[in-house]
Amino acid sequence: MDKLGLLLLTVLGGVAMAVQSPINAALGKRIGALEAGLVSFCTGAILLFILVLLFGKGQFTAVFQAPKWQWIGGSLGAFLVVTMILATPRLGVLVALMAALVGQMLMSTVIDHFGLFSVEATPIGWERILGLVFLLAGMAWSSKAKCPDPINESG
Repeated sequence: MDKLGLLLLTVLGGVAMAVQSPINAALGKRIGALEAGLVSFCTGAILLFILVLLFGKGQFTAVFQAPKWQWIGGSLGAFLVVTMILATPRLGVLVALMAALVGQMLMSTVIDHFGLFSVEATPIGWERILGLVFLLAGMAWSSKAKCPDPINESG
């Protein structure tokens, strides 16, 4: 797949995250946050199992030769899903996803800069720093509309 195709696929992944958050939050209100996270991961696991059976060409058993730190991705994903289930009803979809995005961008910058987790090192430049500043400003500005400061609230 070429770079444009990957970018478009990633945008669709972002669309899926935006849709997933309120769907999981609504389920979480009905059955509980952890329970909704479990349902989310089970349905996702079933879908992936079917896709692997139909289209998989990798070597699944090679997972046992992989370093153990490479196994924690699902746990990190579960943490994110449950966090979004808890945050979305209170913060709104935009602010919850922006907050998650800020965390992703800050950690991504560190990972890229130091070349962690087998990623090629990409030094932090002023362009990346400026992008992070704009992202933080956008999150702060957007969150004011949904999350008023309870200390300064009148009434």
